[in-house]
Amino acid sequence: MKTVPATHLKNRLGEVLREAALGPVAIERHGKVVAWLVPPRQAASALPAGGRVGRVKRAGGGDTYGRAEEERLLTLCTSGDFRPSRWSRAGPPERMAGVAAMLGSMPGFDNVRMLALAERLHPGMSRPEVLGKWLAKSPVDPSRFFPMLEARMNVPATSR
Repeated sequence: MKTVPATHLKNRLGEVLREAALGPVAIERHGKVVAWLVPPRQAASALPAGGRVGRVKRAGGGDTYGRAEEERLLTLCTSGDFRPSRWSRAGPPERMAGVAAMLGSMPGFDNVRMLALAERLHPGMSRPEVLGKWLAKSPVDPSRFFPMLEARMNVPATSR
């Protein structure tokens, strides 16, 4: 079994991946093993039943929300496609309903249509107390999301 420092992994990922295809490689940081790279055949036995890895969950049990999800959400919001089926596939229903309810308060979006979409995705989301609770725990930060969305909406379609 081979052990490599984390900086070696960072600097020579391809080389370490080739080694990991042959057998387990321990990754060390400050003298302690922090991770293992194992060949697929060994990793398959460590996977849950069904052999698939699900999305990584937050400590509080919520779904993940990172830059990739934020990018997809921005693209959906600027696409002009407000079909409930499309929105329900784009993320957890409560998150998508909260975003639709937020858009209902933003200039440039049809308030009635957005609130109806929010209700369809997660009944009750258009009520101020429900939206307020969602905003308190949501990973979607309106102070970050709205300026990004406005910037996208002001960019000509040819440069998107």
